[in-house]
Amino acid sequence: MSLLLRARLTATTNSMRLVRVASQRPLLLGNRYSSSAAALEDPPVAPTHVILPNPSLQAFRYSSRVLPSTIAEQFAILNACIRSGDMARAERIMKELHRTKSDEMKVFADLNMYNTFLNGFAEAPRPMSSECLVWIDNMKLYGLSPDVDSYAIVIKAFLKTDQHAAVRAFLREMHSDTSITVQELVKSNYLDANDVARFRSFIQNTPESDMAEVPELLAELESAVDASLSKGPGSATATATDAATAASYEVAPEAIPTKAMGVQFLREQLVALQDPAKVASMDPYELQLALEQQGYDVAMQRLEHMKKESIERGDTLTAMNLTPLKKIMWDWHQSTVPLIVAEIEQCEKTTGRLSSERKTYGPFLKLLKPETLSMITMLELLRLHNSSGIADGMKTARAVIDVGKAVEMEYNAMQIKKASSKRVSGNREVHSLFASGKLFNMAVRRAQANMVKQQNTGSPLIEASEGDTGSIGEAGEWTPVWPSSIRAKLGSVLTSIFLDAAKIPVPSFNPETGEKITETIPAFFHTYQYVKGKRVGIIKFSEPLTKLLSREPVRDTLHPRLLPMIVHPRPWLSYNSGGYLTAKSSCMRIKESPEQLIYLHKASEDDRLNAVLAGLDVLGSTQWRVNKNVFNVVLEAWNTGEEIADIPSAIKDHLPLPPKPENYDTDPKAKFQWVNSVKQIQTAEKNMHSLRCDVNYKVETARAFLNLPMYFPHNMDFRGRAYPIPPTLNHLGNDLCRGLLMFGEAKPLGERGWRWLKIHLANLYGFDKHSFSDREKFTMDNLPNILDSVDNPLNGKRWWLKADSPWQCLAACYEVAAAQRSGHPEEFLSQIPVHQDGTCNGLQHYAALGGDMAGAQAVNLAPGDRPADVYTGVAEMVNKVIEQEASEGEELAQMLVGKISRKVVKQTVMTNVYGVTFVGARAQIESRLRERDDIPQDKVYVLAGYLARKVFASLGEMFNGARQIQDWLTDSARRIAKSVPQETLQEAGLLPKEDENTAVVETTDKRRRKTKKPFSARNPTSNQMTSVIWTTPLGLPIVQPYRRSGKKQVSTLLQTVFIEDPDASRPVNALKQSTAFPPNFIHSLDATHMLMSAVACHERGLTFASVHDSYWTHACNVDDMNQVIREQFIELHSKPIMQNLIDEFHERYKNYKVPVTREIAPDGERIVDEDASALASFGFAKAPDAATDAAPPAKSDEQRAMNALFGIDESMAEDEIDGNSEEAAEVEKPKKSTKRSGGRRYEHTWEDLTLLPLPEKGEFDINQVKNSDYFFH
Repeated sequence: MSLLLRARLTATTNSMRLVRVASQRPLLLGNRYSSSAAALEDPPVAPTHVILPNPSLQAFRYSSRVLPSTIAEQFAILNACIRSGDMARAERIMKELHRTKSDEMKVFADLNMYNTFLNGFAEAPRPMSSECLVWIDNMKLYGLSPDVDSYAIVIKAFLKTDQHAAVRAFLREMHSDTSITVQELVKSNYLDANDVARFRSFIQNTPESDMAEVPELLAELESAVDASLSKGPGSATATATDAATAASYEVAPEAIPTKAMGVQFLREQLVALQDPAKVASMDPYELQLALEQQGYDVAMQRLEHMKKESIERGDTLTAMNLTPLKKIMWDWHQSTVPLIVAEIEQCEKTTGRLSSERKTYGPFLKLLKPETLSMITMLELLRLHNSSGIADGMKTARAVIDVGKAVEMEYNAMQIKKASSKRVSGNREVHSLFASGKLFNMAVRRAQANMVKQQNTGSPLIEASEGDTGSIGEAGEWTPVWPSSIRAKLGSVLTSIFLDAAKIPVPSFNPETGEKITETIPAFFHTYQYVKGKRVGIIKFSEPLTKLLSREPVRDTLHPRLLPMIVHPRPWLSYNSGGYLTAKSSCMRIKESPEQLIYLHKASEDDRLNAVLAGLDVLGSTQWRVNKNVFNVVLEAWNTGEEIADIPSAIKDHLPLPPKPENYDTDPKAKFQWVNSVKQIQTAEKNMHSLRCDVNYKVETARAFLNLPMYFPHNMDFRGRAYPIPPTLNHLGNDLCRGLLMFGEAKPLGERGWRWLKIHLANLYGFDKHSFSDREKFTMDNLPNILDSVDNPLNGKRWWLKADSPWQCLAACYEVAAAQRSGHPEEFLSQIPVHQDGTCNGLQHYAALGGDMAGAQAVNLAPGDRPADVYTGVAEMVNKVIEQEASEGEELAQMLVGKISRKVVKQTVMTNVYGVTFVGARAQIESRLRERDDIPQDKVYVLAGYLARKVFASLGEMFNGARQIQDWLTDSARRIAKSVPQETLQEAGLLPKEDENTAVVETTDKRRRKTKKPFSARNPTSNQMTSVIWTTPLGLPIVQPYRRSGKKQVSTLLQTVFIEDPDASRPVNALKQSTAFPPNFIHSLDATHMLMSAVACHERGLTFASVHDSYWTHACNVDDMNQVIREQFIELHSKPIMQNLIDEFHERYKNYKVPVTREIAPDGERIVDEDASALASFGFAKAPDAATDAAPPAKSDEQRAMNALFGIDESMAEDEIDGNSEEAAEVEKPKKSTKRSGGRRYEHTWEDLTLLPLPEKGEFDINQVKNSDYFFH
């Protein structure tokens, strides 16, 4: 024990020394990176890539520490029992786990779990110190050494029961057997101020002792206690605002709210920000904590407050000054709470059939107050109205899981409130380092990350793929994520109780007397309906409730913990430690892909993510403010109720419905058409109201943060593309969001900045296809219109409303007008972001990878006098082909001559590199063609298909290198997805271990017939579990998540629900793996370029924000940012990206085998057309030969462009054949062969996975990008 603890303490001490040394170094540009290159040139640890066993192997589960779902359920129940005080049951569960799951407990039970368990005994109403003693001894038997927290917990239990002799004995043992000091003991997170104060009583009551070490120990203890208690709760390190800032607060007029429940809920969460004096006097860190810790209790308190106020005013119960919906909600709440209380009582004493179910969900019902559980259930069900494509209802499975998840999130938030001040102050220290910029020094970052690792004792478990429900991973905290089965069972009982309690009054008549009466009917009911051919359980809203909600849709209810932050986000020191101060979240958005989470965890553990996480921190460190000028116009426009720009008009009356046709009852066709038109009108009305509610969210959020700084914590998708976490108001939102936001820092324009501001306004207006000088002239020519837009935005000419991006254009108008009127534009302090957008960024990366000269020119990689427009270029090529075919008599071409504009092809060209299929492209073009009046509507569908082929062929011709690279990527992904590790074949007996290098032909001898094989070369799909995995140039491992669905059945009170089974080893979906790889690979490259640019911009002192391939900074820094963008693009593509990829594939998939099927000649001696049949078994197109050349050239080009460049492969359906049939013979019997294959015979073998050679690269020199003015513009 002493050696282990000394090693841990030594590592922590060294880390702290490193922090001190690194923080004393001079930093470049104050709070910037000392070197962006440090992030990118950090020497890698051990092998180049993270490589883990294939999921088909048993080694995968153990090496990756995947927590089995059965253990995850027991851990969640154990934790709930501890937190709810049921230590008797918690102890029974712990003993049972050690008895029946001893092997798993050795792997998955760590110190954090045991310390939480021990603390449950210590925190019992009557502290169970003897049990603490027993279990700390058990820990040693199970191979775990108690740490400082373990000793602190046991000593706390003895102090609470005044067993001072035991305390002295334990202190002596700690002193003699470990290197733990009393100073570290007193600082334990498990000791609050009251616990530390008990040491005073202990010291005073300690009698004289003959033992030499006790007086010294007591003196050290007394000194540590004094230091701890005098320090007080976390001292503030910053102040929210000084007097000058407080004086700048403005009280904005209120927006007329929609009656949406979600908007009202949001307004309640933002109450804390509405009092300027209160906000100005609070420490911003404390205010941020308070905002994040607000929960469903706030909504409940608000309802109770409104009820008390109305009673004090003497309002009648029918009025109660509440909207009809809130009145009914209050009644539901009042009826639900007693039923929850009764269910909790039943859980404690029930026996019989329901006993096991209640034992599962019972502990979780006791974690929160019944009132809070009622409010969560009600608000979650209302939020899900019309979700998942269910009209006036929701899918039961989603409802119960979402309710359970909401309870988990609320409970974890409550736990944060109870966290000791030591934990808060510890987080504050890290936060202060980040806010000061010191964590942008890579040495300091690594030191802090190491400290986090040292604090989190034991090996972390891989528990969940979403990682957004736990509290933050504090040292010593054990908060296992609740598996979906627990969420479903808990959500089901709460939903069932709520459905019983929720009634709604409806007017009726007494059938006997005819007088008007009011009846109550269920507001919700559980039923089933068929969705896409499957019987699905749903929860429907009753018709009266639907009518009540018709003007109050409650979708998109915003949780308060997803608002913008008012302090710097918590830095990403590991993959799951960053973002909000209290909410546990992952740096990657992962859903149902535990393999991706395992790779991410391993990369984080090996310190491979430093550069990526630093990039996310740069994005999160950008300070934003609400643009008050634009906000005032938005508010005025909103309150008029008119339709202005992105703001839909207010709905005052229902839209008129068409009259019912006279033949409604006799003509089914007429009835169908009328019903369909009515549905369309009603859907349009609901959509309009939903859009208005969405704007209301944005206006309310902006109003709350009108006088405050905002920060947007970022995370990324599995390809590495960054996104802000707050969903309501951020710069990735629509034009309204972007117009409302500006940088928090103001910088003088300077001469170049004034020029870029004018160019920026022209771009926003839509004048962005011209030279920079023409755009600058456009702005100055329209100066009168700009000034009018500023002076009379809603009552003047409304010039700004004609812009492509009206709200952003208005923001730029305010900036240009203010600069112009200042008399010295170069000295004007500007805050709005100026954008530099890539030209079809995906094609830019493809052109750079393929070295395409023509493609590089089309997407502005090569220098030019004016910006090249790839959409116009493709449209011109298509028009030439159409004109040629029209002259040859092609009827379809004749109908399209002169009608193919840039607009028609733009969306297809833009999305082609991101995997648009032929069907998708045809639909895109069809919608554009239908907008024209000169094309017969009945011919549009056929014409769209014809035109889609021409667009694909033109793109394939323009981007020849890109086509070959996409072809290679798709080919490689298909081969990898069909491969199986050699070890798997050997374990299954399908490959002999003694000769691993030769191809093996499957046979059916007597010995092998006796054992049913799980898969074979003929039907291999059941064990094809190989995902396409690659590593980005910044070291981020990317795992494609496409696997076949694997469901697990969970019985709940409402119905049986099916959830994704985390334990199921599911085969990959080979079709999706191959078609998605090219676009995902390109996405990972543009994400890498963005993060590299973010780090480099931060090094130069530039404010930086991005919307994927649109990069933003201050006007005065655009030239600097442009230089950075080009340098980083050149640096990225100067690396041998494709060679590195194929080298990684060779390393990662070494000794993998693929199933190959070959046709056998009638004489049985030779294989017919070996190469072609081998390729055909993969579904690849045959390589071009003389026969292919004889085909019509146009058709050949189109087919190749469609199949290779865009992933369209008609033979892919073969991939989906289920592999359940028996193993095939080496040579099938003639009778069977005749039936299945027209007399043909085949052999099925396993051969080495091989990849095609890389296509040759073109002659384009990537360094030309440095001189291309329009690369980003």
